[in-house]
Amino acid sequence: MDITISIPSDMQDKLRQRAMDSGQDVTEYVEKLIERDLSPPGSLRDTYAPVRQQIKESGVSDDELDTLLEDAREEAYQEMGGESRPASVASNDQGKSCLL
Repeated sequence: MDITISIPSDMQDKLRQRAMDSGQDVTEYVEKLIERDLSPPGSLRDTYAPVRQQIKESGVSDDELDTLLEDAREEAYQEMGGESRPASVASNDQGKSCLL
C-alpha cells in the first residue's frame, strides 16, 4: 500500500535526523515506526532487554546504576518544578535494593 502524507518542514528535519541517527533512510524509519505502533505490546522483560544488555556490557555496578537513576529521577523532578525529595527504597525479588 502506498500512502502520501504532508509533513511540516520542521518535522521533516526531525524525521530525517532520527532516521539518520538510527542508521536508516526515512522510508525504513517510518515503516518501523508504523510497525512498532501497530504491533501488540511486548512484555516489560522484552521491552527492557536491550537496556539490560547495554547496562551489562557497560560494566556499571548496581550501586553506580542506582546513583545514575536517582540523579536522573531527581533532575526530572526538578525540571517539573518539584522540590527535592528523598528516594523510596525497596527490595526486589532477588533481595537487591531498588529505587522507587
